[in-house]
Amino acid sequence: MSEAARELVIAGVDNAAFAPLLEILEEREIITAEQLSLLETEDREVDPQVFANRNIPVQSLEKFTFNDQQVVLLLSADDAVQAAMAAAEQNGAWIVDAAANTRGDESAVLIHPMFNSGDLANADRRVVALPSAGAAMVAEALAPLKDKLQAVEVQLSQPVSALGKAAIDSMAAQTARMFSGQEAEIDPAIGHRLAFNLLSASEGLLASGHTVSELTLIHDLRRLLGESVVVDASINTVSVFHGQLANLGVLLAEDIDLDNMRALLGNGARLQLAEQPSAENAVGSDVTIIGRLRQSLLNKRQLNFCAVSDNLRKDVAMNCAQIAHLLLKNY
Repeated sequence: MSEAARELVIAGVDNAAFAPLLEILEEREIITAEQLSLLETEDREVDPQVFANRNIPVQSLEKFTFNDQQVVLLLSADDAVQAAMAAAEQNGAWIVDAAANTRGDESAVLIHPMFNSGDLANADRRVVALPSAGAAMVAEALAPLKDKLQAVEVQLSQPVSALGKAAIDSMAAQTARMFSGQEAEIDPAIGHRLAFNLLSASEGLLASGHTVSELTLIHDLRRLLGESVVVDASINTVSVFHGQLANLGVLLAEDIDLDNMRALLGNGARLQLAEQPSAENAVGSDVTIIGRLRQSLLNKRQLNFCAVSDNLRKDVAMNCAQIAHLLLKNY
């Protein structure tokens, strides 16, 4: 089955990760304009999108016909997308879920292109789940230390774009009102103002005190790093549009040698060292920036450091593009 005959279908044109995904697909020449189909639900009117100097019409998700020559990328999640996913799988298409439609479904193989792309060959279903953006970044940051890990505590500061395009638009409107001296309306979906704020949680709390997103982050990391690694996580939301930052406390099986740790992390794939990185440094980049390496004052075997990345371009769009390329070329 030739790559030229295959089709890439993207569902969720109105998603915040769509624009960087389209950029990467064009930059890397993964597909041609003739191989690309774009879908959105009928309740959203979306203009044609430009790809490789061609206007690509946005078709109805509900009316689209799926087949076994397609790789279908899901960037959004709702009832219509769930129905389309079922139809696509029934008709033999490969599905790449980047929007947690398969959350809790262990039969969907979780793939990070740096860690376990070979698992595609043995997948029970043609359904691939992507780790959350936070889990993807943290897993890459910890990859050079994987054989030394015992426990990881993640304090993730996620941007508003992690909550979706509607949250981005809401924060932009709130910011404009506040700069005009007006009262900013509280976002009804979040229950808090997004502009100029720092949220301890952006969704409801479960009985454990965690959010669903925090448990998803923990689950994804354990699947990527190994079930023997103990993981806990907290996610707060900061009033920036793009770029995420995680403070990591990593318990290792041996005493910390900071020079050795810097050497290991400095040689990691898609990793870059900086003394005091900020999320702004990573926006638009295809690397995770590591910094502030130090030994914990609480435990001489605990390494503390931070990681920053572009949550949309690198940790969603890049991973989508790499997995789609593999599926189009080899499966």
